Amino acid sequence: MIKLLGLEEMEWRHEKGEDPFALAIEKWVRIRDFLLEKADPARYKEAFQCGSTKNLFCLDYNNHCFLCPLVGICNDSQSLYYQIMRHLQVYTLAGALLPRGPLIELIEFYIRDLQGYRQEWLKKSQ
Repeated sequence: MIKLLGLEEMEWRHEKGEDPFALAIEKWVRIRDFLLEKADPARYKEAFQCGSTKNLFCLDYNNHCFLCPLVGICNDSQSLYYQIMRHLQVYTLAGALLPRGPLIELIEFYIRDLQGYRQEWLKKSQ
């Protein structure tokens, strides 16, 4: 059974030296796999709650979002992140009636975007 990655575990693992980008990517990989494991409206609600919790960048750049490497994701109401969150809300209400494919595809695009942001950040930091 897939377990979602919460902020507390991310903080603990980051303190042990793990990359915040890797943890953000893992969070969304687990959300995708969690939703693929079983079609259940309760799972969409859990995924929504997990997806809407802060990530390590929110803690590091608190009140300084313009400095965050993920600023384009959070501050744009038309971003892929917000599309996913809106889909998760709809799926929470009607999940059993909707095909999972479109939502899973959005999450996979988002994971690729996060990987791209990570690569850009690594290039800038070298």
